[in-house]
Amino acid sequence: MKNRLTFLLICTLLCFSWVIPVQAQEENEGVAMLIHITPKAGHKDALIKGITDYHHWIASFEGHTRYTWWEVLTGPESGTYYAHSGGHNWADFDAKHDWDEKSAEVIQSNVMPHVDSMTRSMEVNMDEVSHWPEDWDGYSHVQVEAWYVKNGHFGKFNKGLKRIVTALKAGGFPYHFGFTRVASGGHGGQLSLISPVKGWAGMSEEEPSFYQIMTKELGGEEQFEAFMTDWSGTFKVGHSAMMKYMPGASDYGDDK
Repeated sequence: MKNRLTFLLICTLLCFSWVIPVQAQEENEGVAMLIHITPKAGHKDALIKGITDYHHWIASFEGHTRYTWWEVLTGPESGTYYAHSGGHNWADFDAKHDWDEKSAEVIQSNVMPHVDSMTRSMEVNMDEVSHWPEDWDGYSHVQVEAWYVKNGHFGKFNKGLKRIVTALKAGGFPYHFGFTRVASGGHGGQLSLISPVKGWAGMSEEEPSFYQIMTKELGGEEQFEAFMTDWSGTFKVGHSAMMKYMPGASDYGDDK
């Protein structure tokens, strides 16, 4: 039991989080737009060229939304892409611009012919239970994992998660991670655990480990097992994927 539960948390906290990818942000409501794009067979290169050309075109218009692009490397969504735009207020998505209609035309002409399917969701940062890097330089990959909190268990889940995160921060946990909650799209009770890493080598195990910190926090191995057994019953873990940052597709040609 100890090994299984340790594996559950360490894999999610060390390895990483869905959709995706969060950048350092100014003060705001922490709202993010996440778009999942599946390219048509044989259209990957054309899709990336189309979106890059669109970014360079839209960059000259004030108020445009900026996206970072990520390629899914593992799991059932391998070969698809996520476009992420974070650091927003809800009101940002109600803004109207005189170039909106032309933007839609450019997307329809340059991007959509290469898209097989596209879905959108909105997420909100859970900064109180996150441990983001202060400096994002070198973080080229993220591991994203979906968690689903069971109905009626949010209070217990949140209380346990806050205790874990507080202990990890105080104990010098050597890895970074963050949580976002799905506000629209996705499924009920869905969270995303996001773990930034510096490439595949960044996933090597370092100390102090999750297990070492939490057994000290809880007073021993038996207490750790009891806590994890109880708390892990409040949620279930869904799909996981490793994603790689795509600097070319994320470029707007204006060095901002």
